[in-house]
Amino acid sequence: MHVMTKYLDTRKAAIAAMQDYPIMEHAAEQTSEVADQLRSDLVHPASPRLDGMPRHANPHAGENRIAATLDKIDLLAERQREAREYLAWFLPAWALLSEDDRFVLEGFFLAEGSQDERVTAIADHFYIERDSVYRRKNRALDRLANALYGRC
Repeated sequence: MHVMTKYLDTRKAAIAAMQDYPIMEHAAEQTSEVADQLRSDLVHPASPRLDGMPRHANPHAGENRIAATLDKIDLLAERQREAREYLAWFLPAWALLSEDDRFVLEGFFLAEGSQDERVTAIADHFYIERDSVYRRKNRALDRLANALYGRC
């Protein structure tokens, strides 16, 4: 464990990591399709006009478009790499949690509706009081933070 983790708020970091999961999962899945579409667009550059006049005031507009497309492909590849790295880090820690802990964390931080509605849904699921929901949430969050960052 790095000494830096002593100064991190691992609970807030675990919440942020959990809330980023849907975004990262989407990025890991969709990025290659978009990059493939961009690559196929590069195969068909714009054809010149028959009258010999340039289409744009900039004679290098086609080159700039190709360079910008290549930059987008590189950016998408980097985004996909980061998303896969995130998933390789997050999913094993998430799998260590019990089904009840995952339900509480998903219900508390990722569910739709107001906080009161989410707490009520969790309390109804487990047949417990609201205070117990918060204690259960804190225990599950501590377990997730320990799984992600180790004991601090």
